[in-house]
Amino acid sequence: MKHRLNSRLSGILMFFAFLLTFSTCLNAQCLSFAKKIGKPKLENFVHDGNYNATILGAGETAELYKTFFANQKYRIALSKIESLPNIHFRLIDEDNNILFDNKNHGFVDVWDFQVESTQMLVIKLKVLDDYNDSNGDNKGCISVLFGIEKEKKKKRN
Repeated sequence: MKHRLNSRLSGILMFFAFLLTFSTCLNAQCLSFAKKIGKPKLENFVHDGNYNATILGAGETAELYKTFFANQKYRIALSKIESLPNIHFRLIDEDNNILFDNKNHGFVDVWDFQVESTQMLVIKLKVLDDYNDSNGDNKGCISVLFGIEKEKKKKRN
């Protein structure tokens, strides 16, 4: 009886070790995806150094909280694997006011903006589920990167 219990416990531990390893591999792939596909969308904006990436499927959502500083111009760059449908994202302030909704702009994946006062904003993401996926389990990497506009050099006379 004790041997069977140890064997069962060992099997369960191996299963969880596999899941942890598998999850780590997927996250590493998403990180690589964010660096390779997402970062170039920042163009002349300086990347803030954070790679925000996750795996989502149709109908799934995620939220990202970030502090933005007054009078600084920012770029949000969203990337997804091609097989996923459009990503709906909104930028929302602490009073739940929608500052930007990409649904009203053809589901754009890059947006530049500036805030008047330093504040924490929420980026709400949803993978649309308005298409027919034959097996219904299509998931993939999504990244959200932030860039800060480079300071413009003043010309000397």
